[in-house]
Amino acid sequence: MPCVKPDFFYKVLLHSAALWGGAIYAHAAPPQPSTSLYGPLGLLAIPSARMDHAGTLRAGVSTLDPYVHSWLSVQLADPLSITLRQSAEISNINEDAKRLYPGVDFKLRLLEESAYRPEIAIGARSAFGHKRMAGEYISASKRYKDFDFTAGLGWGRLGSAAHFKNPLKSLSSHFGGNRNLDGEMPSGPENWFTGGDIGLFGGVEYFTPLKGLSLKADYGADRFKAEQAAFDYNAPAPWAVGLNYQPAPWIDLSLGMQGTDKLMARLSLQGNVKKWPDQDRKYTANDESPFRPYRTGLALPAEMELKAAGENIMLYDAQTDYETASATLTLENNRSSPCQLARAFKHMANHAGPSIERLEITPIHLGLRGPKIALLRADLENALGRQAGSAEEIWHNMEIIPSAENPLRKHHQPLEYGYGLRDYALTLDTQASLSEEDSGTLYRTALVAGAQAPELFGLIDNFVSFRLNLADNLDRLTDIRPRAALPVRSDVDRFARRTIALDTAFNAFTHSFRSDLHTSLMGGYLEEMYAGAGGEILYRPYKARWAVGAESFLVLKRNPESTLNLGLNGDHLLSGHIQGWYDLPHWDITVNAKAGRYLAEDLGATLSLQKRFHGGAVLEAYSTITNQSDFDLFGGTTHADHGIRLALPLGGIKYIPRNAKAKFTLAPFGRDIGQKLENPLPLYELTEGFSARHLAQYWDEITP
Repeated sequence: MPCVKPDFFYKVLLHSAALWGGAIYAHAAPPQPSTSLYGPLGLLAIPSARMDHAGTLRAGVSTLDPYVHSWLSVQLADPLSITLRQSAEISNINEDAKRLYPGVDFKLRLLEESAYRPEIAIGARSAFGHKRMAGEYISASKRYKDFDFTAGLGWGRLGSAAHFKNPLKSLSSHFGGNRNLDGEMPSGPENWFTGGDIGLFGGVEYFTPLKGLSLKADYGADRFKAEQAAFDYNAPAPWAVGLNYQPAPWIDLSLGMQGTDKLMARLSLQGNVKKWPDQDRKYTANDESPFRPYRTGLALPAEMELKAAGENIMLYDAQTDYETASATLTLENNRSSPCQLARAFKHMANHAGPSIERLEITPIHLGLRGPKIALLRADLENALGRQAGSAEEIWHNMEIIPSAENPLRKHHQPLEYGYGLRDYALTLDTQASLSEEDSGTLYRTALVAGAQAPELFGLIDNFVSFRLNLADNLDRLTDIRPRAALPVRSDVDRFARRTIALDTAFNAFTHSFRSDLHTSLMGGYLEEMYAGAGGEILYRPYKARWAVGAESFLVLKRNPESTLNLGLNGDHLLSGHIQGWYDLPHWDITVNAKAGRYLAEDLGATLSLQKRFHGGAVLEAYSTITNQSDFDLFGGTTHADHGIRLALPLGGIKYIPRNAKAKFTLAPFGRDIGQKLENPLPLYELTEGFSARHLAQYWDEITP
């Protein structure tokens, strides 16, 4: 069987460096904890209870005989970290890897540190992944001056020293059963915190007076039993000493010694997407029309629309009635709703005459309608005209009014806004995988350019996009792995071979029966690999933290050997899911759960956690489990598919088009189970600008 070349970890670093690209910078701060050998924050080889700030991404490589590890770690929320890791059985980077052991790790903080209490966290290495690296732990960390102490208990690999009996078996015999520390069947929740024995670990980090330099020492409970059983491995002593050096906020390096005969080294890169350039920042200065500090003699609704159009603001249906002026506003994709509302309200107030005291705007997006936003004109005049008010004062008097319109009325923009292509979008789409047991790191990069065409009959929206495949190494996907007879996504390498292909071309009808009830119907080439038809319905109450919905699609697989991938082959496939969303109030995270039928006709569920940042960046981690399985060459099966997604708006960077963005996905390639159609118009995302969460998060932009 061919061996895996060691270039996988070089590519991880190259993609990581491209990710930061000098656009994310950390500010000077007190000494910060650094990563361990396996990726999560810790000492040398043991995990600590420490956490990064929400939005932190870390990527790196490390080595300790007989492995080289590469990873990408994301801090989804202040108390939750998730790491995708690839461990290669190799001790010399110039040699081929004998085996690969991918895994998904997590750490969850239970208690924050106080003056008298340590920070406490639980976690798992290879919570989903190969059993060779699997282990769970509970750790506690306490800072005292320049010293940071850590102690904890480990299960599985992390407790193979067997210092104590597993205390959890007193709760259930399930936890006290025998546990295999190796094997081809993947680790999963049924293995967590099981086994007859556990181990004790601990250590300390000392932050020296030399800026960026710390010294580490730890004592672990990993006895390398799987390696000793698999081959003639000389396990090192359980203690380790070393140093960590951070010459700049975005990089740190570590060098250490495990026992007296094993060297370890690590390099990691880090940054925080919170510091990503704001997508609205460079356009505020272009709004040349000022807010008038005085009132005009007449109310002129037509002038409101005309002046707004001069600044590319789609404001229409403007009218006045006694003390109220109202209008409809089409929201753009890449600006916050409060920012767009502020620009529109400015033109309404400037031409509202002497007696109008209340301003109302109904926001719409792609024919979907949100609740009416009503402000007091005097609040705007104080804040924008006289600089004597604040966004908080405007918020205090703002009203959110559910729409009372005819539920069958279809919102569409005036004809003068509808000629020619519009809403041009440019996406740099990169996917990489650290989760392959037979191919090391795989990657693919493409540029997707799209636009929206004029409406048909004022009802149907039209979309088209093309994909330019820039680079990939997916030819390695089938070096060892056999092709599936009926591939779902395992033939991705064939799609990547074509330099230019049609990505999407479809028609869509979207409609809001009420401001909290939305639907969509669409048909055509819906994504790169599938064409078909389907729809979605969403119920999203404005003031609620939850939403529910359902979607279903009937699709055909596209032929990657046809011109522009336009051909269709295979039988039709029916896929459908019910969905639910909930906003966690203290974590500022959206939980999305869906259950139903996937494209391989497998039944299962997906759970995802999504974090939205003020600058427009979106970070998401997901896990899918179904009743069918993918097989590997070593006799193992997996019912799960896991990944991390990051979307970064590029419009805030000088010289880059406003509707440009970069998408990064870290997930396995070539999986057939747990795959769903990529809905090109997800209603939850389309209605995000109407939500109370979005308005509250960006409300300070109502007074730019």
